[in-house]
Amino acid sequence: MIGKACVMVWLVVAAGPTASDYEFETCEFMKQTLHRDPSKVATDTSPSGACGPVNREFDRTGQGKWYIEEQRYGELAVAAGVAKHDTDAIDRGMSILEWGFRHQEADGSFQCPDRFHSTSFFLEATSHSCLLLLRSPFAQKYRPRIEAFKPGIRAAARWMMREKNEITGKKANTPYTHRRYLVAAALGEAGVLCKDEPMIAASKRYVREGIGLQAPEGYNPEKGGHDVSYNAVGLLYALRYYTIVADEATQAELRPMLERSMAWLSTRVLPDGQLDPTGNTRTGLGQEKNRAGKIKNMSYGSVYRVFAYWSMISGDETCRKLGELVAHYDLEGKKPRGK
Repeated sequence: MIGKACVMVWLVVAAGPTASDYEFETCEFMKQTLHRDPSKVATDTSPSGACGPVNREFDRTGQGKWYIEEQRYGELAVAAGVAKHDTDAIDRGMSILEWGFRHQEADGSFQCPDRFHSTSFFLEATSHSCLLLLRSPFAQKYRPRIEAFKPGIRAAARWMMREKNEITGKKANTPYTHRRYLVAAALGEAGVLCKDEPMIAASKRYVREGIGLQAPEGYNPEKGGHDVSYNAVGLLYALRYYTIVADEATQAELRPMLERSMAWLSTRVLPDGQLDPTGNTRTGLGQEKNRAGKIKNMSYGSVYRVFAYWSMISGDETCRKLGELVAHYDLEGKKPRGK
């Protein structure tokens, strides 16, 4: 059972606003769930570092579409490697991120479709990876590679902050509340890493916009309604922002949104830990496909991750238990796969 060891860790690190993202990524719960086997994380990768079927095919042929966001999965390998002290996984993750930077243009952009959104994913993933490594016992070993990332991170963030690109990006992001927190985390984490105050200031505007979009029921709207998976994805980025970037005043602004959205998310968990997709606008009912053309399933990992993260910050026992329940349902193979 997942729960017992994890409870002890949470009792140690549940320190309210002082709890850190690094503590969460390396807690026992994460070691037993998403980080349990680093050797299996982000392995759909070519020797060059191209990640996923779309980017691997582009890497092989030099033709067709590719997406810089697909390289964000390198962050999962870095995080799992840090948590389990697996440098093979960290190296794999860094190679995936390095492939992305080799395809960056001089102005900081990436010549792929949906550039603003795709860049925000990659910027957040690379910044988060670097910040985790710098808090870890592996900081000295990977510092040269982190320093090599910084010019590309700065360039990508500044490209996103240019007025013309921001206008285009905001227009495309309009129906998706979670993207406000993604962009905020991307710019904010990059600002913390690079010690760049204008990036952090820009990130706060996205946080406030996201807060203003919350529905009275507590969910953060996606395409005019609610979606369990994307609500959790947005919460993950908001929680990273809360622990890594936000000052006390911004934390105070974020906290009511987090409390209400977590409360709403808890209503979507059935007694056995299954997630209820009823009314979802984007996932779980065959509505959308991912970049590789496959139907988007419910993101159980995102849901139990944010329950656990919020429990660490707030000390909320209900969220802790819900995180364990959803994780147990998912990892025990009770979820109807592919539906």
